[in-house]
Amino acid sequence: MRYADPTLCPDCRSALPTGAPVCPACDLLVRHPVAVDLFRTLRRADELVGALRRASDAFHDVPAPAPVAARASSLGGPLVPPGTPPPDTRAALPPYPAPAPTPAPARTGVTSSSVPKILLGLGAFCLLVAAVVFLAVSWSALGVGGRTAVLGGLTLAAGSGALLLHRSGLRIAGESLVVVTLGLLALDVVGAGAAGWLGGSGDTTTLATGLTVLVASVLLALARLGDQPRLVAPQVIAGIALVVAWSGLAPLTGHPLVVAHVVTAAAIGLVLLGRTTGLVPLQWSTAAAGALAAVGVAVAATTDALVSPGLHQLWAEGSGWSLLVTAAVLLAPGAVLRHRALALAGASGAAMVVTLVLTLPCVDSDTTTVNLVALLVSAVWVGALALLPRTVRVVAVAPSVLGGTVLAALALVTLTVAAGRWGSDTHAFAHPLSTRIGGPDPVTEPLLLVPSLLLPLALVSLLATGPRRAWLQAAGVTTALGLAATLASYDVPLALPVTVVVLAAIGAAAARTSALAVVALVLAAAATVAALPSAALTGLVAAAGTVLALGLALIGRTALARAAGRLAAAPLLAATVIAVVHLAGGGAAWFAVPVLVAVGVLAIALPEVEVEVPAVLTALLVLSPSYAATTDPAGLAALWLTVAGCLASATALVHASRRPVAWAGSALLLLASWVRLADLGVHAPEAYTLPLAASLLAVGGWRMQRSPRVGTAEALLPGLLLGTVPSLLWVLGDPVSLRALVLGAACLVLTVAGAAARWSAPLLVGASVGAIVVLRELGPYAGDFPKWVWIGLAGLLLTAVGITWERRLVEVRRAVGLLGRLR
Repeated sequence: MRYADPTLCPDCRSALPTGAPVCPACDLLVRHPVAVDLFRTLRRADELVGALRRASDAFHDVPAPAPVAARASSLGGPLVPPGTPPPDTRAALPPYPAPAPTPAPARTGVTSSSVPKILLGLGAFCLLVAAVVFLAVSWSALGVGGRTAVLGGLTLAAGSGALLLHRSGLRIAGESLVVVTLGLLALDVVGAGAAGWLGGSGDTTTLATGLTVLVASVLLALARLGDQPRLVAPQVIAGIALVVAWSGLAPLTGHPLVVAHVVTAAAIGLVLLGRTTGLVPLQWSTAAAGALAAVGVAVAATTDALVSPGLHQLWAEGSGWSLLVTAAVLLAPGAVLRHRALALAGASGAAMVVTLVLTLPCVDSDTTTVNLVALLVSAVWVGALALLPRTVRVVAVAPSVLGGTVLAALALVTLTVAAGRWGSDTHAFAHPLSTRIGGPDPVTEPLLLVPSLLLPLALVSLLATGPRRAWLQAAGVTTALGLAATLASYDVPLALPVTVVVLAAIGAAAARTSALAVVALVLAAAATVAALPSAALTGLVAAAGTVLALGLALIGRTALARAAGRLAAAPLLAATVIAVVHLAGGGAAWFAVPVLVAVGVLAIALPEVEVEVPAVLTALLVLSPSYAATTDPAGLAALWLTVAGCLASATALVHASRRPVAWAGSALLLLASWVRLADLGVHAPEAYTLPLAASLLAVGGWRMQRSPRVGTAEALLPGLLLGTVPSLLWVLGDPVSLRALVLGAACLVLTVAGAAARWSAPLLVGASVGAIVVLRELGPYAGDFPKWVWIGLAGLLLTAVGITWERRLVEVRRAVGLLGRLR
């Protein structure tokens, strides 16, 4: 029996009806918070009874304790005196909080309301497909009367059923049948057009279909049946029908721009109708159709105006007027919705379109006129953007952006032509300092380049946020670049625009800001590249850039400025050295070593990673053309490696933080010697290995002297192996040679010296290598020994092993005996 049973009253144990708040037998409140707490207590009692039962089963042989009543009597009487009434515990009960409501289970799967939507949607789709198939199959077999009767009857039946279902509250069914009705209505019109009732033109049929469905959709959307809400499907279909009518009307009239404007006006009217009657889906669907028509006519009119921008074509043939109408249409959304931000955005777009219309005729003129007109119009709108009140300033944004885009495009053309003029006469270091810029004539007007760059920059500064000083500095740099490009557009000495860029770099560096420091170095690099046609000019510009980079690296105000100066110093110094070497009469083969010395000395003077890494990369980059141009590649490689090793060793000696670089210097010097030896035709391994082995042994001996705890294996073993193993490999191939004799003598010296000094590394290396040499010398004569000699040697070996084994066994037995006598 359970104590906690939700189907029974906890007091009288009678059955409880489902959901009853009071027990019908004893009037006990079974839904009270106290009852809830009682149920939890009873459920806990059930758990305790179960635990007690399991304990009783486990200890069934233990006698059960005396009943509570017996124990009470054995103690001398009842626990409560007789006649004492039971205490009233109801007043002492603490207030119980209301039980927390049980959370509803998470809904999964398809909701119940989705089922009819799916079924009816599929049903409507099937009805439309069935209607189309029926008409396609049976149309030729039916007469005119039969066709009319079938189509009209199906349409009327579907429409009547839709309205009746909607009126009776079956909204989903009504919406589905309305879709079927409008689809059948479209088929009615298409069938009429196929029968020749509409003139036989496909465009006419399309127009009639769209208009008929549009009118029917609007009427059905406006209809209110009883207290039911208006139908939604016709409101959505109205926008689609408007687009269909537009696609049929445009080819019929031959004036697609006018038709698109009419469709846009009709869409605005339907939006107003939907706003007045509260039909939100109608507003959105027709607004989408109107937006599609407005965008289409705007694109078509703009394309036509750009193709034929003359005054006659623009205004007599309608493109200009169409764009003006488009500008008026842009004002409609804000006026209809009465939204201030939308109205201002529309006014900005309208101002842009009007500006485009009024300035398009100048496209027929030369590029100078186009640039001048764009400059004047952009200046007006940018000024308006700066002077208008903040509340209406957005009106000037779109036309300003349009003008800025045109000016930026024209400026890009001017810059491209200027770069092309420089590139057409670029022969590095082939011209003197007085070289002039030649090439094609500019396409645009170079004198308008600077204002064409400054106006878009001013527009960006007005639209963006930032300190005014930063924008003024950007304007200064832009002016300098524009002036240099303007000068490069004419037949002037190359030094003139390059000097302007160098002065701009110096001015940017003088501002002492992080961003302008980087800009200054970029300008210095650009000036160096621009000066390449003249070796003298390149040397001067690169030297100025090097001084600028070093100044920033040493006294830059910010960490970014100092880092940028360090990064740029080595490449600019390399360009300076290359120019000087060329002026001194040296070709490309002479560039690598002087550049290596220059950047290496710079890295020693400024031991920073930002200097050392660019120095290494620059040296490697210059080595490639020099290596390709030289007639002695091996000699150049050996010389370059030697200089690089000396520089690495020097920086390790000068700077304590660069001590590990000494290993790289040693490796470079070793590679230099190996390259030179290979160039001289030396193939003996000792020429390559003994110098390095001697260096390792010297370093190892010095380390052992400085630190007595260092062992010979750690200090001497690498040098000993490098000095002996390569020679041993050659001896194995040619055992009867002077090399084998010298190697054997050296191994004997190492063995004796190691034994005398008690150094393990020389002893092991000398003994091991010497033994291998002796065995290799014995190899050619091993076959001449008699067979009994080998048998005797094997017997001696086996005997020695057996004796040793037995002696160890006797020692083990003796040890066991001693252990056995221990007490």
